[in-house]
Amino acid sequence: MIRLAVVRYGSSTMVQSRQSIHSIPLPWTVGALGLLLSMVVAMPVSAADQVVFRYGFLERSVDLNDLEDYAATGQASSELRAYLRLLPPEHRRQIRSSLQEKLTLSPVAVAQLLYSPLGEELLAQIGDVMQTGSRRGNNYALRSALILAAADSDGLTALTIIRHYPSSSLRVDLAKGLSILKNFQELILQTQTVLDAVRYQANIEAVAVHGAVPMVQSLTELGPLRWIEMPWTMTDQSLRRLQLTGHARTLKATFYLPTLSPNQFSQAVPVVVISHGLGADRYSYHYLGRHLASHGFAVLALEHPGSSSERLLSFPAGHTTAYTAAQEFLDRPLDVTFILDQLHQFPSQLQPWPGRLDLDRVAVIGQSFGGYTALTLAGASLDFDHLHQICPAHIATTLNISLILQCQATTLPHRNYHLSDRRVRAVLAVNPITSAVFSPASLAAIETPVMIMAGSADAIAPPVSEQVYPFTWLTSGDRYLVLVDHATHFSTIGESLPNTAAMPIPRALIGSTPRSRAYLMAMSLAFLRTHLLNQEQDRAFLTAAAAQALSHRDQPLNLSQDLSQPILEGPPISAFPALFYPVNPTER
Repeated sequence: MIRLAVVRYGSSTMVQSRQSIHSIPLPWTVGALGLLLSMVVAMPVSAADQVVFRYGFLERSVDLNDLEDYAATGQASSELRAYLRLLPPEHRRQIRSSLQEKLTLSPVAVAQLLYSPLGEELLAQIGDVMQTGSRRGNNYALRSALILAAADSDGLTALTIIRHYPSSSLRVDLAKGLSILKNFQELILQTQTVLDAVRYQANIEAVAVHGAVPMVQSLTELGPLRWIEMPWTMTDQSLRRLQLTGHARTLKATFYLPTLSPNQFSQAVPVVVISHGLGADRYSYHYLGRHLASHGFAVLALEHPGSSSERLLSFPAGHTTAYTAAQEFLDRPLDVTFILDQLHQFPSQLQPWPGRLDLDRVAVIGQSFGGYTALTLAGASLDFDHLHQICPAHIATTLNISLILQCQATTLPHRNYHLSDRRVRAVLAVNPITSAVFSPASLAAIETPVMIMAGSADAIAPPVSEQVYPFTWLTSGDRYLVLVDHATHFSTIGESLPNTAAMPIPRALIGSTPRSRAYLMAMSLAFLRTHLLNQEQDRAFLTAAAAQALSHRDQPLNLSQDLSQPILEGPPISAFPALFYPVNPTER
């Protein structure tokens, strides 16, 4: 008979593990799974005979079969009932809800992520919550249990993790786990309240717009120009790179270049650099590169070798350490600057492009870690004082998965790195990670136009802490916050090209992609036309009214330029009168 020993249940660690993957690779997701995972961290499958639940000074061994029956029917055995009676009713409900939570994730994806430095950090945190009967954490056992549970026909649940945990006994700190779940529930409420404030403000701005709204649908369509795609590889052995990082770096990129006739080269063509997120590559925004090139922009999709899918997939081989992961905070902006420097020596065989690129008009579009890259190049500096206020104090209790990546930067030597690039005149940051690496002062230093795009269902870089509040820290007059409802951290990422290495992401974590991608194509095109080409007529597309005209009822799009922190901290939106602005009902 398998028995469960309720071990220490929750630690913020647990909750961190709950949502995860890709740009901040962790294999669990939302909700009570954090609670669920905390409860199970120390519990075996066929090897676990005993699970000990601990609540304060109370400890009680529980039979695994009793837990399974309780999860399925709500009926507790006499032994389990005796323990549950000692807990508040709210905690009893939370326990059953957590036991019922199930995820369907690829065991390959779980394994790859758990063998990464970030995964190791996560396992160490969870191990403080779930331990063996001898009160020791065992990262190897926990990793094994999570991978096997992901492969279990019943899916990844607290009970399958317990079943597969290779130890004769487990201990879960229930009080800590329930505390984490409560924090998560409070975060959900706070998130909903703040996002409602964003939507309400966008509605106010939309109603205030007078005159006809332009035909926004044209922004999602390919432009009149054809384009060519050209790979490019170069190695940075510059003195600056060697001084800051101690190593040379070989970079791969793909150009998307519009095919212009000689008379169309009367003006140099502005450059758009695309910076992918952690675990992605230069093909992640293949669709966006083509779209912008068809409208006349020279697009360069860059691959950051230290944080690409190829590097992430090599983590189990031990090719990356926590320190080299931290160096990516320096390497990424250096990659872009080096590439721009090299464009002065653009391959002469590709006529007529040499000398035709306007390197004084550069925009950077970045997603997640790439969003950090873009904002850094625009003038935001790593703020180590702020970083240390957040890490490690909050890393153990936060539900913000992206902090596990951001807090890696604390291992860097503390100095002012001067990573901005004066050639960058506009940035578009999609799901950027910001809250620890940047402070209000460092984001206020940005003087260029900035658009931040957030997804309301982003479980990796939560929109409130990583995009909405940081947006209010910006002081530039040309700033735009775009909130895509029901979009996740991965909704704008394109399909991988054939025969390219890619991190496997469960479909459930990707969310709605076609509309999210269309929104990004439209918003980026309007933003670049306005702020790189200085086409003032395109400002009409960068309004709340235009965003609502583009919006679909199943996935609303909200844009605000005037959002401020006092608005977010005002009364609940339910206290405000309803505002209505028609959303285009046309299927797209």
